[in-house]
Amino acid sequence: MREHEYEKLLLKAEMVFTSILTIFFLASIIAAALAAADISVFWIVFIASLALFIAGICMALEIERTVGWYECGKCHHRHIPSRKAMVLSPHAGRTRYLRCPECGKRSWQRKVLSES
Repeated sequence: MREHEYEKLLLKAEMVFTSILTIFFLASIIAAALAAADISVFWIVFIASLALFIAGICMALEIERTVGWYECGKCHHRHIPSRKAMVLSPHAGRTRYLRCPECGKRSWQRKVLSES
């Protein structure tokens, strides 16, 4: 399998993973709210579900960060952003508003994969 196809497959798997994770998180909270006889049981389920959700989102973000590159909209330099930049940057889909390490300017940067 070529690297480009592998990267596309990884990004699709990341999207499916985060969708299932979100559904599980919401379903567990709803189930706990409806079934818990005691409020403390609800909070235990909520905190456990939230911890799993945050861990899963961190894993998905790491996949998105390391697969392919982000390309600067100004100078077209390709780079892998830091974890901090990934968490704090505004984004729409796989496009993020990042500072380029090459030219130092902020721009909307698109995810690019290796050439096929």
